[in-house]
Amino acid sequence: MPRFHKVLSLTEGEKLIDRRRFLRWAGGIGSSLLLPGCYARSLPLKETSSPVLIQDQPFAGLATSLLGEYDYEAEIEGHLPRELRGTLYRNGPGLFDRGGLRKRSLLDGDGMVQAFRIHDRGVRFQNRFVQTQKYLDESAADRFLYPTWSTQAPGGFWTNFLTANQLKSQAGITVAERNGRLYAFDESNLPYELVPETLETLGQSCLGLPEGFSIYASHWKIDPYNGDWLHFGVKYGSPPLLHITTFDKDGGLRNHRIVGMPRLVYMHDWIVSERHLIFLFHPAEIAFWGFLLGVRSIADSLRWKPEKGNLILILEREGDAEPIRLAEDACFMWHSANAYEQGNEVIADFVGYRNPDHFIGPDPFVSALMVGHQGEHSFPGEIRRYIIDLDKRRIRQEIREGGGYEWPFVNQQHRCHRYRYVYLARARAGEFFWSSITRADMETGKTENYDFEERVYCGEPVFVPQPGFRYLPLASEEPGWVLTEVYSGLTNKSSLAVFRADRVADGPIALVHLSHHVPFSFHGFWGA
Repeated sequence: MPRFHKVLSLTEGEKLIDRRRFLRWAGGIGSSLLLPGCYARSLPLKETSSPVLIQDQPFAGLATSLLGEYDYEAEIEGHLPRELRGTLYRNGPGLFDRGGLRKRSLLDGDGMVQAFRIHDRGVRFQNRFVQTQKYLDESAADRFLYPTWSTQAPGGFWTNFLTANQLKSQAGITVAERNGRLYAFDESNLPYELVPETLETLGQSCLGLPEGFSIYASHWKIDPYNGDWLHFGVKYGSPPLLHITTFDKDGGLRNHRIVGMPRLVYMHDWIVSERHLIFLFHPAEIAFWGFLLGVRSIADSLRWKPEKGNLILILEREGDAEPIRLAEDACFMWHSANAYEQGNEVIADFVGYRNPDHFIGPDPFVSALMVGHQGEHSFPGEIRRYIIDLDKRRIRQEIREGGGYEWPFVNQQHRCHRYRYVYLARARAGEFFWSSITRADMETGKTENYDFEERVYCGEPVFVPQPGFRYLPLASEEPGWVLTEVYSGLTNKSSLAVFRADRVADGPIALVHLSHHVPFSFHGFWGA
């Protein structure tokens, strides 16, 4: 039987105003906020950001909408291995512009799922926009109608008033195939289900649970040992709450719990080991009232407070033990790599930033790019490790490798368990976008790299296992393939690069050329 329990605990010294008091307070001051200056950062004009063929930045195509939906056999350069058969799904924002206006952030747009279907005769490429309710409504109106996490809705204060729990899903971050069903996820909302064979949208899904029962962030984990599908989601409000939901391998509910968030922060990913759930509450605080009152978007409400450090919350995957709270120096995490148990310790690996100035601050790169300049990105991503002693309740941090890393991906047969290799994208010094693929050996510290040529950029490297191979956690051998989507600022077109996983430094063994560009894409999923 599934287990249900609720754990509620608020931060010491961080009591929030209850909703009744807030509504009385907001009603009294709302009119004073109706000032023109409140909306100066809402929506930049589309004309202020040039499209790919005009803008002189070589990576501009990654911030350029793809207006068409395609379905065709792609051109292949090189040789695809006979054993490599299946579908690579990818998801990310595909549409940044409507009605002469443009989203304020590269990370914010309508979800577009791609499929690279590798078969005996070649590779079929297909892309479809997820037909979310937001997408359908705005397509019919040919203009933006709703607020998103970086961009307020047109219409001023009253259009955006009390919108904290009303952001509509864009289904544009991750994608997962599970028990024959394909899902597209957004931040802390409900996913949309698609038909795997056609990418047709079936509609929003509660994953088999009653409506309103749970909420899902974009980053789930699948434990290959027992088939559990683990989710977390953030319900912003007073108080902010974490929903933790686990489904068994057949899709049934294993357990669900609600945990009071110890900090009101923006959190994109989490870390899961064999027996524990690790939440990294970095000090990316949300100045919540300004967002709730409609003065600014949630992205513009983020404040980096490094003096507060990181708070790490460790919960048991099974059981009701009191959560463990530990403190460490401040660093921002977009994505975790993996975690595993080692005696009384949990080893948790992730990419961390000393300061997320590319995302939070007065001129972050991901927003500046949308209006034609580069903005700030002074602190590169580092491969970091937390070593958590559960008995002594102590934590130690190691910086394993510095230098512009992001998009960590491990062999999914080792997810939540002991592993050795992690595959990442790496940026050149002084650049924001990634132009190298790296395989890092977490046992020896050795890295192997392949650098694409100048003005060519890559994304998340997805590891594809070799069929029939028995993978051992600490073995030096890890055959298979690494797939990454590539954009060329030389040709303004995209392609899929295929590497041998154990010989990354040799470069791609095949390139699947598309006849057009593809905007910046976040995450992929391999479906055999």
